[in-house]
Amino acid sequence: MLDQSFSAENFRKIFDIENRKGNYLEGEFFPEIESKSQEVQSCIGELRSLKTEKDNHTPEEYETARISLSDKLETLRKEREEMLHAKLEEVSSNVCANDFSFGIREVDIGRPKKVFVAERSAETHFALKQIQHNIRRLYKVKQANRHEIICQLRELLADAMPKYIVRTDISSFYESIPRDILLGKLRNDPLLTLQSKKIIRRILYEYSQITGRDAGLPRGIGISAYLAELYMRDIDSSIRNHPGVLYYARYVDDIVIIFCLPPNVGTRIFRQLVGRSFRRMGLKRNRAKTQILKVASKAPYQLTYLGYRFEVGPKAPNDPVEVDLRMSVEKIARYKKRMDLTFDAYSKSATSSEPRARRLLERRVRFLTGNTRLVNNKKNVVSGIYFSNPLLNTVEDLDDLDAYLQTE
Repeated sequence: MLDQSFSAENFRKIFDIENRKGNYLEGEFFPEIESKSQEVQSCIGELRSLKTEKDNHTPEEYETARISLSDKLETLRKEREEMLHAKLEEVSSNVCANDFSFGIREVDIGRPKKVFVAERSAETHFALKQIQHNIRRLYKVKQANRHEIICQLRELLADAMPKYIVRTDISSFYESIPRDILLGKLRNDPLLTLQSKKIIRRILYEYSQITGRDAGLPRGIGISAYLAELYMRDIDSSIRNHPGVLYYARYVDDIVIIFCLPPNVGTRIFRQLVGRSFRRMGLKRNRAKTQILKVASKAPYQLTYLGYRFEVGPKAPNDPVEVDLRMSVEKIARYKKRMDLTFDAYSKSATSSEPRARRLLERRVRFLTGNTRLVNNKKNVVSGIYFSNPLLNTVEDLDDLDAYLQTE
């Protein structure tokens, strides 16, 4: 049975997992332990130096020094473990206290929808990581794979079979999830412990105190994504299992459905099904972003989904259907806007120090137009315009961005 407790032992597992990811928590939350870790590393360095200089010592001198440093290293490691355990015990005690608070607050990121963060402390960090771990392990919750969805769509759209395609999303997804229904589902489910449920209720209570609303999940708090995925399972199942549905995918609140209907039957029944599924769970379809395509066997059409624009159709009348994957119009506009902002910033700062502004401009342009390898434990992860759009099979949009950059 899964250990869901907010204990020092479980927090230690989280601590080690975060370290392996390159997130060194002791430097942020436990500076005295970081100092002890530096002593450990220093002692390890002394041992290595001793081994490389072994020939400069007599066997007796070398063995005496090695044993002394080894004993010192073992003592330092033991002291570090004891300090870390004591700190995590303190964190666990604070998290389990009746007056524990996440200190949730709203932050402005320059977008219309509000984003929230928890107070940055050891208690909030470990509590959120533990509750996410509990939900993920118990309910097998995970977000859909964007790359996988696009690959599946590409193959399905290349099929010339007549079909209907629905592209829609949920209005104010995180903000509209009814908390009473969600909490009722969790309350009636014996999988989560009382302490886990208490932590979830605490987060939602603090969010409601800020917003004054009795619905919604705090956008930006990690657990919200897990709770939203759990909440959407009934909708996913009801649509995916409906007769006539060939394919259903949802990435957060973006939904695409491919279905076939019997001859001479319109799409009204199916649209009602989607609407009822949403309304039953207290959600609304975003009508402004809903697109319904009736696809004939080889008629050309376009579909935009998850940042890609699918251009589907034969190249010539007797050719098979092909799918060109291009960037969405919105994504191209974002890249161009970032370039505009980069050159605007150069123009403003060049008046005071042109060489410095030029160096910064060059770095920014390289970042926008190239690819970057992450550092530390994520050194094998690469991000950038190519790795953010790996499924493009035409370079027209990249050529367009190149041309736009040359006109700046």
